[in-house]
Order: sequence, then structure tokens, then C-alpha cells
Amino acid sequence: MNKKDSVYLIQQEASPADRSDALDHQPVREIFEVDPQVKVKKPRAARRKFSMSDKIKIITAFDACNGSLERGALLRKQGLYYASISKWKKDLQEKNSSRKDFKSHQRDLAHQQLLRENARLKKKLAQAEAIIEIQKKVSKLLSDHVIDQETSEVQS
Repeated sequence: MNKKDSVYLIQQEASPADRSDALDHQPVREIFEVDPQVKVKKPRAARRKFSMSDKIKIITAFDACNGSLERGALLRKQGLYYASISKWKKDLQEKNSSRKDFKSHQRDLAHQQLLRENARLKKKLAQAEAIIEIQKKVSKLLSDHVIDQETSEVQS
């Protein structure tokens, strides 16, 4: 038999009823091939997930403890490690700072947008004022020309 084949022979003994019926009392053999790549998975307990409110409660209780003995008792009671608590604290600080950064970033974007809109409106206002000035001049020229013609017609 080859080592590469990974074949195992398993002997099964015949039951007493089979022994009485059977003429020869030879054990029955079955051959099973076992794949060496397949490994048996051990059943794992479901991983616990903590909500943000649970994390905050545990962190505040941890910070409220007076000494390392109380903190250790709290960690054992909760079934946690100190590394989990410190990671949660770090994540909470990053989240708070990112919220502040995000809010200030949003304010900066809104401010820049308002400045651009203000500049665009000023440009439009300047164009509108220029058009109004031109219309006034055209109106004055036309009215002067029309008044001159009316006065010349009245005089003649």
C-alpha cells in the first residue's frame, strides 16, 4: 500500500446474529479513502457582537473602577480582555475626532460654496447694472431725438 493513497482499512466485527448464520467467521473489511487536504472543523462558539451603546456602558464602568482588581473583576465578569477595552476607547476617540473633522470640513465646503455663489451674483449684478445704464442712455438719446422732432414739427 502507498503512503500517497492514504487508504485506511477499518475492521468491523460481525454481530452475534451474523456469526451464527455465517459459515466463516472472517471480519468484514471496508475501505475508505481519506483526502489528506480535508481537515475536520471544530465547532466554534458564536462570536459576540457589542453595540456602540454596550461598548460605551462597559467603558464607563471600566473607567469608574478604582483599582486594577476591580477592573480585572469587571473584565472577567464581561468575558473581555483589556485589549478589547483599549481598542474600543481608541475607536471611540477616532470616531469623535472624525465627526468633528467631518463637521468642520462640511462647514468649509458650505463657506466656499457661498463665496462662489456670492461672486457669481456680483458678476450678474454688474452685468445687469451695465445693461440698465445702456438702456438709460439709449432711452435718453431716443427721447431727445423724438422731442427734437416734435419741437421742429410744432415750429413749422
